[in-house]
Amino acid sequence: MDPAKKIWGLLSSMDRLQGTTGLIEASRIIAQEADDLGLDVVTHEYQYDGNETVMGLTMPLGWELTGGFCELTSPHRELLSSFEEHTLAVVPYSPGGTAQGSLVIPLPDWSNTNGKIVLTDEEPLIALHKASEHGALGVIWYQDRDVDVYTYRGLFLCETHLRELKMIPMVQVKPSAARKLKRLMSSNNSVEAHLEVNSSFKVEKMPVVEARLNASEKANVVLTAHYCHVGPGSDDNASGSAGLVRVAQKLIKNPPKNFGVIFLWVPEHYGTVQWLEKDATLPMEANINLDMISASQLLSNSAINLNHNPWPLLHSTDAYLWFHLQDLANHPSKLLKVTEQGYGLGSDHAPFTLKGIPGIMPITWPDRFYHSSGDYLDKTDWNVFELITEAVVRTINTLDNPEENIVRGWAHHFYGTEVAKNPQGAQILAYFLNSRLNTDFETTWLPSEAASPFKPIMPLQNRQMSYFLQARTFKEKQNNLDVLLAETIILSQFMGMDDIETVLKAELGDFDLQLYQDAVSRFLEKL
Repeated sequence: MDPAKKIWGLLSSMDRLQGTTGLIEASRIIAQEADDLGLDVVTHEYQYDGNETVMGLTMPLGWELTGGFCELTSPHRELLSSFEEHTLAVVPYSPGGTAQGSLVIPLPDWSNTNGKIVLTDEEPLIALHKASEHGALGVIWYQDRDVDVYTYRGLFLCETHLRELKMIPMVQVKPSAARKLKRLMSSNNSVEAHLEVNSSFKVEKMPVVEARLNASEKANVVLTAHYCHVGPGSDDNASGSAGLVRVAQKLIKNPPKNFGVIFLWVPEHYGTVQWLEKDATLPMEANINLDMISASQLLSNSAINLNHNPWPLLHSTDAYLWFHLQDLANHPSKLLKVTEQGYGLGSDHAPFTLKGIPGIMPITWPDRFYHSSGDYLDKTDWNVFELITEAVVRTINTLDNPEENIVRGWAHHFYGTEVAKNPQGAQILAYFLNSRLNTDFETTWLPSEAASPFKPIMPLQNRQMSYFLQARTFKEKQNNLDVLLAETIILSQFMGMDDIETVLKAELGDFDLQLYQDAVSRFLEKL
Protein backbone atom coordinates (compact mmCIF):
# COMPACT_ATOMS: atom_id res chain seq x y z
CA MET A 1 0.00 0.00 0.00
CA ASP A 2 1.18 3.54 -0.69
CA PRO A 3 2.95 4.72 2.53
CA ALA A 4 1.41 8.22 2.51
CA LYS A 5 -2.12 6.89 2.02
CA LYS A 6 -1.49 4.28 4.71
CA ILE A 7 -0.42 6.89 7.30
CA TRP A 8 -3.25 9.22 6.32
CA GLY A 9 -5.85 6.50 6.72
CA LEU A 10 -4.47 5.03 9.95
CA LEU A 11 -4.16 8.39 11.70
CA SER A 12 -7.68 9.33 10.56
CA SER A 13 -8.97 6.25 12.34
CA MET A 14 -7.42 7.20 15.70
CA ASP A 15 -7.94 9.59 18.58
CA ARG A 16 -4.45 11.00 19.06
CA LEU A 17 -4.99 13.81 21.53
CA GLN A 18 -1.94 15.23 23.23
CA GLY A 19 -1.14 13.42 26.46
CA THR A 20 -3.06 10.24 25.62
CA THR A 21 -2.07 6.67 24.81
CA GLY A 22 -3.55 7.16 21.33
CA LEU A 23 -0.84 9.72 20.62
CA ILE A 24 1.85 7.24 21.66
CA GLU A 25 0.45 4.56 19.36
CA ALA A 26 0.31 7.06 16.48
CA SER A 27 3.98 7.92 17.02
CA ARG A 28 4.92 4.25 16.77
CA ILE A 29 3.07 3.88 13.46
CA ILE A 30 4.80 6.98 12.04
CA ALA A 31 8.25 5.91 13.27
CA GLN A 32 7.84 2.46 11.72
CA GLU A 33 6.77 3.89 8.36
CA ALA A 34 9.67 6.36 8.34
CA ASP A 35 12.06 3.53 9.15
CA ASP A 36 10.59 1.40 6.36
CA LEU A 37 11.29 4.25 3.93
CA GLY A 38 14.97 4.04 4.86
CA LEU A 39 15.23 7.22 6.91
CA ASP A 40 17.41 7.47 10.01
CA VAL A 41 14.73 7.50 12.73
CA VAL A 42 14.81 8.35 16.43
CA THR A 43 11.84 8.97 18.73
CA HIS A 44 12.50 11.58 21.42
CA GLU A 45 10.40 11.16 24.56
CA TYR A 46 9.49 14.20 26.59
CA GLN A 47 6.72 14.38 29.20
CA TYR A 48 3.26 15.76 29.72
CA ASP A 49 4.01 16.40 33.40
CA GLY A 50 1.88 19.48 34.04
CA ASN A 51 4.84 21.47 35.39
CA GLU A 52 7.78 22.00 33.05
CA THR A 53 7.80 25.29 31.14
CA VAL A 54 9.64 25.43 27.79
CA MET A 55 9.76 28.54 25.58
CA GLY A 56 6.95 30.04 27.65
CA LEU A 57 4.66 27.00 27.43
CA THR A 58 3.83 25.01 30.55
CA MET A 59 3.34 21.38 29.60
CA PRO A 60 -0.20 20.05 30.16
CA LEU A 61 -0.84 16.84 32.04
CA GLY A 62 -1.55 13.57 30.31
CA TRP A 63 -5.24 12.66 30.16
CA GLU A 64 -7.26 9.51 29.65
CA LEU A 65 -10.97 9.41 28.84
CA THR A 66 -13.02 6.24 29.18
CA GLY A 67 -16.58 7.55 28.98
CA GLY A 68 -19.00 10.40 29.32
CA PHE A 69 -22.43 11.68 28.36
CA CYS A 70 -24.93 14.49 28.71
CA GLU A 71 -28.64 13.83 29.07
CA LEU A 72 -31.70 15.93 29.59
CA THR A 73 -33.71 14.65 32.57
CA SER A 74 -36.54 17.22 32.77
CA PRO A 75 -39.05 18.16 31.34
CA HIS A 76 -38.36 14.87 29.54
CA ARG A 77 -35.50 12.38 29.27
CA GLU A 78 -33.26 12.61 26.20
CA LEU A 79 -29.64 11.71 25.50
CA LEU A 80 -27.97 14.83 24.10
CA SER A 81 -24.40 13.62 23.55
CA SER A 82 -22.24 10.64 24.43
CA PHE A 83 -18.68 9.37 24.25
CA GLU A 84 -19.95 6.42 22.20
CA GLU A 85 -21.02 8.80 19.43
CA HIS A 86 -17.80 10.84 19.47
CA THR A 87 -14.94 11.60 21.84
CA LEU A 88 -15.78 15.31 21.66
CA ALA A 89 -19.01 14.71 23.57
CA VAL A 90 -16.59 15.39 26.44
CA VAL A 91 -14.60 18.64 26.28
CA PRO A 92 -10.98 17.46 25.89
CA TYR A 93 -9.07 17.35 29.20
CA SER A 94 -12.27 17.68 31.24
CA PRO A 95 -11.97 16.61 34.86
CA GLY A 96 -13.94 13.52 35.78
CA GLY A 97 -17.14 13.70 37.78
CA THR A 98 -20.92 13.65 37.81
CA ALA A 99 -23.35 16.55 37.97
CA GLN A 100 -27.14 16.62 38.13
CA GLY A 101 -29.29 19.70 38.48
CA SER A 102 -31.04 22.67 36.92
CA LEU A 103 -29.69 24.17 33.74
CA VAL A 104 -28.97 27.91 33.41
CA ILE A 105 -27.48 30.28 30.87
CA PRO A 106 -25.00 32.38 32.86
CA LEU A 107 -25.55 36.07 33.43
CA PRO A 108 -22.58 38.26 32.42
CA ASP A 109 -21.21 38.02 35.97
CA TRP A 110 -22.15 34.31 36.36
CA SER A 111 -23.94 35.18 39.62
CA ASN A 112 -26.83 32.81 38.80
CA THR A 113 -24.71 29.66 38.44
CA ASN A 114 -24.16 28.51 42.05
CA GLY A 115 -25.40 24.92 42.40
CA LYS A 116 -26.43 24.84 38.71
CA ILE A 117 -25.30 23.27 35.47
CA VAL A 118 -24.21 25.94 33.00
CA LEU A 119 -24.93 26.04 29.25
CA THR A 120 -22.31 28.29 27.62
CA ASP A 121 -20.23 28.96 24.53
CA GLU A 122 -17.56 30.79 26.56
CA GLU A 123 -13.99 29.65 25.80
CA PRO A 124 -13.72 26.33 27.73
CA LEU A 125 -10.86 27.23 30.09
CA ILE A 126 -12.52 30.54 30.94
CA ALA A 127 -15.83 28.73 31.45
CA LEU A 128 -14.19 26.26 33.84
CA HIS A 129 -12.58 29.14 35.73
CA LYS A 130 -15.87 31.04 36.08
CA ALA A 131 -17.84 27.90 36.95
CA SER A 132 -15.28 27.12 39.64
CA GLU A 133 -15.40 30.63 41.07
CA HIS A 134 -19.20 30.74 41.22
CA GLY A 135 -19.98 27.24 42.47
CA ALA A 136 -21.43 25.65 39.35
CA LEU A 137 -21.85 21.87 39.34
CA GLY A 138 -20.88 21.26 35.73
CA VAL A 139 -20.67 22.82 32.29
CA ILE A 140 -22.38 22.00 28.98
CA TRP A 141 -20.33 23.67 26.26
CA TYR A 142 -21.17 24.30 22.61
CA GLN A 143 -19.97 26.35 19.69
CA ASP A 144 -22.27 27.81 17.05
CA ARG A 145 -21.10 27.14 13.50
CA ASP A 146 -22.59 26.57 10.07
CA VAL A 147 -22.30 22.76 10.30
CA ASP A 148 -23.85 20.64 13.05
CA VAL A 149 -20.71 19.12 14.55
CA TYR A 150 -18.79 18.88 17.79
CA THR A 151 -15.92 21.35 18.05
CA TYR A 152 -12.41 20.58 19.29
CA ARG A 153 -11.40 23.12 21.97
CA GLY A 154 -9.27 21.61 24.72
CA LEU A 155 -8.62 22.71 28.30
CA PHE A 156 -4.96 21.50 28.38
CA LEU A 157 -4.86 21.53 32.17
CA CYS A 158 -1.60 21.58 34.12
CA GLU A 159 -0.86 20.94 37.81
CA THR A 160 -1.71 24.48 38.88
CA HIS A 161 -5.19 24.15 37.37
CA LEU A 162 -5.84 21.05 39.46
CA ARG A 163 -4.92 22.99 42.59
CA GLU A 164 -6.63 26.28 41.76
CA LEU A 165 -9.87 25.24 40.06
CA LYS A 166 -12.85 23.18 41.13
CA MET A 167 -12.64 19.96 39.14
CA ILE A 168 -16.11 19.71 37.61
CA PRO A 169 -17.20 17.82 34.48
CA MET A 170 -17.41 19.61 31.13
CA VAL A 171 -19.34 18.01 28.30
CA GLN A 172 -20.27 19.24 24.83
CA VAL A 173 -23.41 19.26 22.71
CA LYS A 174 -23.76 20.08 19.02
CA PRO A 175 -25.22 23.46 17.96
CA SER A 176 -28.61 21.87 17.20
CA ALA A 177 -28.82 20.41 20.71
CA ALA A 178 -27.80 23.75 22.25
CA ARG A 179 -30.59 25.48 20.35
CA LYS A 180 -33.06 22.86 21.57
CA LEU A 181 -31.99 23.43 25.17
CA LYS A 182 -32.35 27.19 24.81
CA ARG A 183 -35.89 26.79 23.46
CA LEU A 184 -36.81 24.53 26.36
CA MET A 185 -35.34 26.95 28.87
CA SER A 186 -37.31 29.83 27.41
CA SER A 187 -40.61 27.94 27.80
CA ASN A 188 -40.03 25.95 31.02
CA ASN A 189 -39.27 27.02 34.55
CA SER A 190 -37.22 23.91 35.21
CA VAL A 191 -34.90 22.24 32.76
CA GLU A 192 -32.62 19.66 34.33
CA ALA A 193 -29.64 17.73 33.04
CA HIS A 194 -27.31 14.94 34.08
CA LEU A 195 -23.62 14.97 33.13
CA GLU A 196 -20.97 12.33 33.62
CA VAL A 197 -17.29 12.23 32.67
CA ASN A 198 -14.97 9.32 33.37
CA SER A 199 -11.43 10.65 33.01
CA SER A 200 -8.14 10.92 34.85
CA PHE A 201 -4.92 12.93 34.74
CA LYS A 202 -1.41 11.52 34.87
CA VAL A 203 2.15 12.07 33.70
CA GLU A 204 2.42 10.72 30.16
CA LYS A 205 5.02 10.37 27.40
CA MET A 206 5.31 13.02 24.69
CA PRO A 207 6.85 11.39 21.60
CA VAL A 208 8.50 13.45 18.84
CA VAL A 209 9.52 11.38 15.81
CA GLU A 210 12.63 12.66 14.03
CA ALA A 211 13.76 11.14 10.74
CA ARG A 212 16.87 12.31 8.91
CA LEU A 213 17.84 12.22 5.26
CA ASN A 214 21.57 12.88 4.78
CA ALA A 215 21.67 15.14 7.85
CA SER A 216 24.47 17.68 7.60
CA GLU A 217 26.77 19.45 10.05
CA LYS A 218 26.57 22.52 7.79
CA ALA A 219 22.87 23.11 7.02
CA ASN A 220 19.49 21.34 7.17
CA VAL A 221 15.93 22.08 6.17
CA VAL A 222 13.43 20.92 8.79
CA LEU A 223 10.01 19.73 7.62
CA THR A 224 7.41 19.57 10.40
CA ALA A 225 3.87 18.32 10.85
CA HIS A 226 1.86 17.88 14.02
CA TYR A 227 0.29 14.43 14.22
CA CYS A 228 -1.80 15.07 17.34
CA HIS A 229 -5.55 15.68 17.12
CA VAL A 230 -8.86 14.29 18.20
CA GLY A 231 -10.16 11.74 15.68
CA PRO A 232 -10.68 11.77 12.80
CA GLY A 233 -8.62 14.91 12.13
CA SER A 234 -8.16 13.85 8.52
CA ASP A 235 -7.18 17.29 7.26
CA ASP A 236 -5.95 18.54 10.65
CA ASN A 237 -3.43 17.05 10.64
CA ALA A 238 -3.33 13.50 9.36
CA SER A 239 -2.86 15.16 5.97
CA GLY A 240 0.30 17.03 6.97
CA SER A 241 1.70 13.95 8.72
CA ALA A 242 1.11 11.91 5.57
CA GLY A 243 2.51 14.82 3.58
CA LEU A 244 5.90 14.42 5.24
CA VAL A 245 5.85 10.77 4.18
CA ARG A 246 5.01 11.75 0.61
CA VAL A 247 7.82 14.34 0.50
CA ALA A 248 10.26 11.81 1.97
CA GLN A 249 9.28 9.23 -0.65
CA LYS A 250 10.23 11.65 -3.41
CA LEU A 251 13.36 13.15 -1.84
CA ILE A 252 14.87 9.76 -1.06
CA LYS A 253 15.06 9.18 -4.83
CA ASN A 254 16.79 12.51 -5.42
CA PRO A 255 18.14 13.98 -2.17
CA PRO A 256 19.57 17.51 -2.01
CA LYS A 257 23.35 17.72 -2.24
CA ASN A 258 24.01 20.95 -0.34
CA PHE A 259 22.03 20.36 2.85
CA GLY A 260 20.30 17.63 4.81
CA VAL A 261 16.60 17.21 5.47
CA ILE A 262 15.05 16.53 8.87
CA PHE A 263 11.46 15.28 9.04
CA LEU A 264 9.78 16.00 12.35
CA TRP A 265 6.39 14.69 13.50
CA VAL A 266 5.40 16.60 16.64
CA PRO A 267 2.65 17.10 19.17
CA GLU A 268 1.65 20.63 18.19
CA HIS A 269 3.70 23.40 19.82
CA TYR A 270 4.52 21.44 22.99
CA GLY A 271 6.61 18.83 21.21
CA THR A 272 8.16 21.41 18.89
CA VAL A 273 9.48 23.65 21.67
CA GLN A 274 10.80 20.62 23.54
CA TRP A 275 12.74 19.43 20.49
CA LEU A 276 14.06 22.89 19.67
CA GLU A 277 15.32 23.42 23.21
CA LYS A 278 16.74 19.94 23.84
CA ASP A 279 17.50 18.01 20.65
CA ALA A 280 17.89 20.45 17.75
CA THR A 281 21.65 19.95 17.62
CA LEU A 282 22.27 20.46 13.89
CA PRO A 283 22.30 23.83 12.08
CA MET A 284 18.96 24.71 10.48
CA GLU A 285 18.58 26.74 7.30
CA ALA A 286 14.78 26.91 7.26
CA ASN A 287 11.54 25.23 8.32
CA ILE A 288 8.58 24.27 6.15
CA ASN A 289 5.55 23.28 8.19
CA LEU A 290 2.76 21.13 6.72
CA ASP A 291 -0.53 21.67 8.54
CA MET A 292 -3.95 20.98 6.99
CA ILE A 293 -2.88 20.47 3.38
CA SER A 294 -5.90 18.72 1.88
CA ALA A 295 -9.20 20.53 2.45
CA SER A 296 -11.57 20.30 -0.51
CA GLN A 297 -11.99 23.70 -2.14
CA LEU A 298 -15.51 22.72 -3.11
CA LEU A 299 -16.75 21.31 0.22
CA SER A 300 -14.81 23.54 2.60
CA ASN A 301 -14.77 26.83 0.69
CA SER A 302 -11.00 26.59 0.98
CA ALA A 303 -7.87 27.82 -0.78
CA ILE A 304 -4.22 26.80 -0.75
CA ASN A 305 -2.75 29.53 1.42
CA LEU A 306 0.97 30.19 1.92
CA ASN A 307 1.80 31.76 5.30
CA HIS A 308 5.04 33.71 4.79
CA ASN A 309 7.89 34.57 7.11
CA PRO A 310 7.86 37.85 9.00
CA TRP A 311 9.86 40.54 7.24
CA PRO A 312 13.06 40.12 9.32
CA LEU A 313 13.24 36.39 8.41
CA LEU A 314 12.32 36.48 4.72
CA HIS A 315 14.00 33.58 2.95
CA SER A 316 14.28 32.16 -0.54
CA THR A 317 11.82 29.44 0.49
CA ASP A 318 9.17 32.18 0.58
CA ALA A 319 9.80 32.79 -3.10
CA TYR A 320 10.30 29.20 -4.23
CA LEU A 321 7.24 27.73 -2.54
CA TRP A 322 5.01 30.56 -3.77
CA PHE A 323 6.31 30.09 -7.31
CA HIS A 324 5.85 26.31 -7.34
CA LEU A 325 2.39 26.44 -5.74
CA GLN A 326 1.26 28.95 -8.38
CA ASP A 327 2.89 27.03 -11.21
CA LEU A 328 1.23 23.75 -10.25
CA ALA A 329 -2.17 25.25 -9.35
CA ASN A 330 -2.46 27.11 -12.65
CA HIS A 331 -1.96 23.99 -14.75
CA PRO A 332 -5.13 23.34 -16.85
CA SER A 333 -5.62 19.99 -15.09
CA LYS A 334 -5.76 21.65 -11.64
CA LEU A 335 -6.94 25.30 -11.66
CA LEU A 336 -6.93 25.51 -7.87
CA LYS A 337 -7.08 28.73 -5.87
CA VAL A 338 -3.83 29.85 -4.21
CA THR A 339 -3.46 32.82 -1.86
CA GLU A 340 -0.75 34.18 0.42
CA GLN A 341 -0.69 36.00 3.73
CA GLY A 342 1.72 37.30 6.32
CA TYR A 343 3.14 35.79 9.46
CA GLY A 344 1.05 34.07 12.12
CA LEU A 345 1.58 31.87 15.19
CA GLY A 346 -1.02 29.21 14.55
CA SER A 347 1.19 26.18 13.99
CA ASP A 348 4.63 24.63 14.36
CA HIS A 349 6.59 27.01 12.17
CA ALA A 350 6.12 29.65 14.89
CA PRO A 351 8.61 28.30 17.47
CA PHE A 352 11.26 28.09 14.73
CA THR A 353 10.79 31.73 13.79
CA LEU A 354 11.00 32.79 17.43
CA LYS A 355 14.40 31.09 17.47
CA GLY A 356 15.40 33.12 14.41
CA ILE A 357 14.95 30.25 11.94
CA PRO A 358 12.86 31.11 8.84
CA GLY A 359 9.57 29.19 8.87
CA ILE A 360 6.74 29.08 6.33
CA MET A 361 3.52 27.10 6.10
CA PRO A 362 1.31 26.01 3.22
CA ILE A 363 -2.18 25.38 4.55
CA THR A 364 -5.68 24.91 3.14
CA TRP A 365 -7.78 27.66 4.66
CA PRO A 366 -10.54 28.45 5.46
CA ASP A 367 -12.03 25.07 6.33
CA ARG A 368 -15.67 24.66 7.36
CA PHE A 369 -14.82 21.46 9.22
CA TYR A 370 -11.77 22.81 11.05
CA HIS A 371 -11.39 21.44 14.60
CA SER A 372 -14.56 19.41 14.38
CA SER A 373 -15.99 15.93 14.48
CA GLY A 374 -16.74 16.37 10.76
CA ASP A 375 -13.09 16.45 9.67
CA TYR A 376 -13.24 13.13 7.78
CA LEU A 377 -11.40 11.97 4.68
CA ASP A 378 -14.49 12.63 2.56
CA LYS A 379 -13.94 16.40 3.08
CA THR A 380 -10.40 16.24 1.71
CA ASP A 381 -8.99 16.34 -1.82
CA TRP A 382 -6.09 14.12 -2.87
CA ASN A 383 -5.28 16.49 -5.73
CA VAL A 384 -4.71 19.36 -3.28
CA PHE A 385 -2.55 17.11 -1.10
CA GLU A 386 -0.44 16.03 -4.08
CA LEU A 387 -0.07 19.59 -5.34
CA ILE A 388 1.21 20.94 -2.03
CA THR A 389 3.62 18.07 -1.37
CA GLU A 390 4.99 18.28 -4.91
CA ALA A 391 5.48 22.05 -4.47
CA VAL A 392 7.44 21.38 -1.26
CA VAL A 393 9.66 18.83 -3.05
CA ARG A 394 10.29 21.30 -5.88
CA THR A 395 11.06 24.03 -3.36
CA ILE A 396 13.73 21.88 -1.72
CA ASN A 397 15.16 20.98 -5.13
CA THR A 398 15.28 24.65 -6.10
CA LEU A 399 16.85 25.59 -2.78
CA ASP A 400 19.52 23.01 -3.60
CA ASN A 401 20.00 24.53 -7.10
CA PRO A 402 19.10 28.20 -6.58
CA GLU A 403 17.25 30.21 -9.22
CA GLU A 404 17.79 33.89 -8.50
CA ASN A 405 15.18 34.95 -11.08
CA ILE A 406 12.46 33.31 -9.00
CA VAL A 407 13.67 35.08 -5.86
CA ARG A 408 13.86 38.45 -7.59
CA GLY A 409 10.50 37.94 -9.25
CA TRP A 410 8.78 37.14 -5.97
CA ALA A 411 10.54 40.02 -4.21
CA HIS A 412 9.19 42.47 -6.83
CA HIS A 413 5.72 40.94 -6.48
CA PHE A 414 5.88 41.26 -2.68
CA TYR A 415 7.32 44.79 -2.80
CA GLY A 416 4.78 45.92 -5.39
CA THR A 417 1.91 44.66 -3.27
CA GLU A 418 3.22 46.66 -0.32
CA VAL A 419 3.77 49.81 -2.39
CA ALA A 420 0.11 49.70 -3.46
CA LYS A 421 -1.02 49.49 0.17
CA ASN A 422 1.55 51.52 2.05
CA PRO A 423 4.33 53.36 0.15
CA GLN A 424 6.05 54.46 3.37
CA GLY A 425 6.02 50.92 4.73
CA ALA A 426 7.46 49.66 1.46
CA GLN A 427 10.63 51.64 2.24
CA ILE A 428 11.13 49.47 5.32
CA LEU A 429 10.20 46.28 3.49
CA ALA A 430 12.85 47.18 0.89
CA TYR A 431 15.49 47.18 3.63
CA PHE A 432 14.57 43.62 4.64
CA LEU A 433 14.30 42.40 1.04
CA ASN A 434 17.77 43.78 0.32
CA SER A 435 19.34 42.35 3.48
CA ARG A 436 17.58 38.99 3.36
CA LEU A 437 17.22 38.25 -0.36
CA ASN A 438 20.08 40.33 -1.85
CA THR A 439 17.77 42.56 -3.87
CA ASP A 440 18.60 46.17 -4.73
CA PHE A 441 15.46 48.19 -4.02
CA GLU A 442 16.03 51.87 -3.31
CA THR A 443 15.49 52.74 0.34
CA THR A 444 16.80 55.25 2.85
CA TRP A 445 15.64 53.38 5.94
CA LEU A 446 18.14 51.71 8.24
CA PRO A 447 17.89 50.57 11.88
CA SER A 448 19.36 53.23 14.17
CA GLU A 449 19.74 51.33 17.45
CA ALA A 450 21.74 48.36 18.71
CA ALA A 451 19.98 45.04 19.27
CA SER A 452 18.58 44.28 22.73
CA PRO A 453 17.28 40.70 22.48
CA PHE A 454 14.25 39.24 24.24
CA LYS A 455 14.02 35.59 25.25
CA PRO A 456 12.37 33.43 22.57
CA ILE A 457 8.99 32.34 23.95
CA MET A 458 5.55 31.64 22.54
CA PRO A 459 3.95 34.93 23.62
CA LEU A 460 0.54 34.95 25.33
CA GLN A 461 0.23 31.17 24.83
CA ASN A 462 0.83 29.86 28.37
CA ARG A 463 -2.37 28.39 29.82
CA GLN A 464 -1.55 28.69 33.53
CA MET A 465 -4.58 30.42 34.97
CA SER A 466 -3.21 33.77 36.17
CA TYR A 467 -1.17 34.24 33.00
CA PHE A 468 -4.01 33.09 30.74
CA LEU A 469 -6.52 35.52 32.27
CA GLN A 470 -4.11 38.44 32.07
CA ALA A 471 -3.16 37.61 28.47
CA ARG A 472 -6.83 37.30 27.51
CA THR A 473 -7.55 40.78 28.88
CA PHE A 474 -4.77 42.20 26.73
CA LYS A 475 -5.73 40.25 23.61
CA GLU A 476 -9.35 41.41 23.86
CA LYS A 477 -8.08 44.97 23.38
CA GLN A 478 -5.64 44.20 20.54
CA ASN A 479 -6.54 41.10 18.54
CA ASN A 480 -3.13 40.59 16.87
CA LEU A 481 -1.13 41.25 20.02
CA ASP A 482 0.46 37.79 20.01
CA VAL A 483 1.89 38.41 16.53
CA LEU A 484 3.11 41.87 17.55
CA LEU A 485 4.96 40.37 20.51
CA ALA A 486 6.33 37.48 18.47
CA GLU A 487 7.74 39.85 15.87
CA THR A 488 9.15 41.99 18.68
CA ILE A 489 11.12 38.97 19.89
CA ILE A 490 12.39 38.25 16.37
CA LEU A 491 13.24 41.88 15.56
CA SER A 492 15.00 42.38 18.90
CA GLN A 493 17.84 40.21 17.59
CA PHE A 494 18.59 42.96 15.05
CA MET A 495 17.52 46.35 16.46
CA GLY A 496 16.22 48.39 19.41
CA MET A 497 12.67 49.15 20.51
CA ASP A 498 12.13 52.42 18.60
CA ASP A 499 13.10 50.71 15.36
CA ILE A 500 10.99 47.67 16.24
CA GLU A 501 7.87 49.82 16.70
CA THR A 502 8.52 51.49 13.35
CA VAL A 503 8.81 48.12 11.59
CA LEU A 504 5.70 46.73 13.28
CA LYS A 505 3.60 49.69 12.14
CA ALA A 506 4.88 49.28 8.59
CA GLU A 507 4.33 45.52 8.44
CA LEU A 508 1.23 45.01 10.60
CA GLY A 509 -0.54 48.38 10.49
CA ASP A 510 -1.63 50.67 13.30
CA PHE A 511 -2.00 49.30 16.81
CA ASP A 512 -2.51 50.57 20.36
CA LEU A 513 1.04 51.65 21.16
CA GLN A 514 0.51 52.08 24.91
CA LEU A 515 -1.17 48.68 25.23
CA TYR A 516 1.63 47.11 23.20
CA GLN A 517 4.33 48.71 25.36
CA ASP A 518 2.55 47.53 28.52
CA ALA A 519 2.35 44.02 27.07
CA VAL A 520 6.07 44.04 26.24
CA SER A 521 6.94 45.00 29.82
CA ARG A 522 4.57 42.37 31.31
CA PHE A 523 5.05 39.39 29.03
CA LEU A 524 8.57 39.59 27.54
CA GLU A 525 11.94 39.21 29.28
CA LYS A 526 15.41 40.22 28.14
CA LEU A 527 18.09 37.62 27.53
